[in-house]
Amino acid sequence: MKKKLSPLWFLEDPLDPEQKEYILLGYLKDASKRLIPDTCFSILKDISRLVKSLNLYKEKSMTMWGPIYQSLTKREKLFFEKLSSKKITKEEKDSLDLIVEQSLETLYGYSEVCLEMLKEEESKIKIFKIQSKFESHSKEEGSGILIIRNMITDKLLNYFFKANTKMKTGEKSKEIVMMKKIHLKNPFFSLSYEYVYHEILEEFNPHIEYFPSLYVIEIYENFDEESEIYKLSKERFIEEINKLQSS
Repeated sequence: MKKKLSPLWFLEDPLDPEQKEYILLGYLKDASKRLIPDTCFSILKDISRLVKSLNLYKEKSMTMWGPIYQSLTKREKLFFEKLSSKKITKEEKDSLDLIVEQSLETLYGYSEVCLEMLKEEESKIKIFKIQSKFESHSKEEGSGILIIRNMITDKLLNYFFKANTKMKTGEKSKEIVMMKKIHLKNPFFSLSYEYVYHEILEEFNPHIEYFPSLYVIEIYENFDEESEIYKLSKERFIEEINKLQSS
């Protein structure tokens, strides 16, 4: 069974509810073999993508597939375009409606297992802002310094971030949080976060005219840049920054 299902899997022939259930259960069986705390985030993201495509069909929102459409392969995009203009019979529609309802029920149930595991992983992540006496308002709204600290080894990963950065995807553009890595001669925590902060500013821009906001992520588990918990922490940080920008 494939490790990932196409978001269009339920729309492909044959539109047989029993066969689709077999395919979905096979996918989830494979996912279960890989499901450990270190993989639950990526597996949940894949499941969320499948749920979103099912709900978009259910809501008859075939025109709202933007982000999902961009991630499709060339073959999948051709199939999607043909499907968008195809008229389906009542029998096909009834089968699809049943497939969608059954699949959503199964995926929601499985998501609960992943979410419980994800909560356990999130409890090892602490995100906070350092209120520095040196901080000044930047002309670059929504920008700052992020320090990610491995609480087991004290190793640091440091970034300059900027929200509301426009990135072009095909003919459209979307706003993202841009993150630029900053390398320090000493990559380990020393003295205090403010001390590290000044080292970062010297490395990033010694002639900087303002003191940007400082955020810290502490991860209470040993990790590297390929670890799921590291990716999860950055995702949660981006969510926090986006909330601040929209409030």
